[in-house]
Amino acid sequence: MWDQLFADLENVREDATVDLVGTVIDRHFGSTALDSRTAVTFLDLFASSTGTTQLVRVLSCLQQRGLELDVYLASTALVACRRSSDSSTALDILQEMTARHVELNTITYGAAVSACASGGEWARALGLLDKM
Repeated sequence: MWDQLFADLENVREDATVDLVGTVIDRHFGSTALDSRTAVTFLDLFASSTGTTQLVRVLSCLQQRGLELDVYLASTALVACRRSSDSSTALDILQEMTARHVELNTITYGAAVSACASGGEWARALGLLDKM
C-alpha cells in the first residue's frame, strides 16, 4: 500500500493543488479515517523521499481530512525541514503551531533551529534558541 501511494504522490506535479494531492490520498485510504500515528508514519516516510513543498501539501490534506495539527505531526514536518535545510517552511510551521495553540517543545524547537542553521539563517536560529 505505501509503495504505491508514494509512487502516485511522486507523480503529482510539484505545483499540484492540495485538492489533487488529497484525491491521491483518498484513493489509497478511501473513507478510512487516518489516526495521528498512521499520519505521522505516512508523513515521515513521505518526507524522506520528497521535498518540503509536497510535504506541506500533504500536511494540509491531512488537516483538511480532519486530522488536527499536533506536536507529533508538526515535529515530523519540522524534522523534514531540517533534513532539507528549509528554514522558511520550518518557521511557517512554527507560526501555524502557535496560531493553533499547539505546544512547542524541545523537539519542535530543536528541529526548527537546525533547519534555520543549516539554511544559513543563523540569526533566526539564535532567536529560536532564546525562545526555548
